[in-house]
Amino acid sequence: MLIGHYGPAVFDTQRGHAQPIVKLWEAFLAVQAMDLVAGVLVMLSIEGGGVVVDGKPIFHIPWSHSLLGSLVISAAAGLTYKAMRKKDGWREFWIIFGLAFSHWLLDLVVHRPDLPIYPGGELLLGFALWDLPWIAFALEASLLAWAFWFWQSVTVAKNAKYDWGLWALYAFMLAIHFTFVVSEGLAVQAGTYDPNAAPPDIVLGAMFLVVIGVFAGLIALIERGRKSKFAD
Repeated sequence: MLIGHYGPAVFDTQRGHAQPIVKLWEAFLAVQAMDLVAGVLVMLSIEGGGVVVDGKPIFHIPWSHSLLGSLVISAAAGLTYKAMRKKDGWREFWIIFGLAFSHWLLDLVVHRPDLPIYPGGELLLGFALWDLPWIAFALEASLLAWAFWFWQSVTVAKNAKYDWGLWALYAFMLAIHFTFVVSEGLAVQAGTYDPNAAPPDIVLGAMFLVVIGVFAGLIALIERGRKSKFAD
């Protein structure tokens, strides 16, 4: 899953109130905390690769995407946010924790069985919705569209560019998702998936970080041009 992870970021607590608890770009980073860790670990060749079973890739992501690892990363994300926002309390910690952990729950739906309970655990979880790439794509695209529509409905744009810019970002995110996620699923479905076509670990890991950073940066620009309808 990629773009679907951003749905919980938009539906974060108080997003429809005068003062959201966390900024949207911060929530965008929170929901991708696990993939930020994965990107670094892939660059270091600690994660990445994996095996191909019946023509389907099973990724080696035991540290960043195990259930235990996700809980540790979510707690670390919450504590990092709390340390950077010293005036905030434990409510903010739990919001960031929840946003970060939502990543594992959504991955459980789409991933093939490559999510261990703990690093090195033999039981691998994943409901494999990726094996139905068009359905998975429709689910993620719909979740993000619903989230963006909700945010647009509870905020006011300073001018029109912050309205069309939001949906331009949506289209851009869909294009990135299709290029890097759906196309692979279609190749698996067609039996033409080639694991050797993947870029080197350092490039793949860097791509993780760049995509997540670009999405967060663009939503930050749009966020600056929108204010809550409930603001004084």
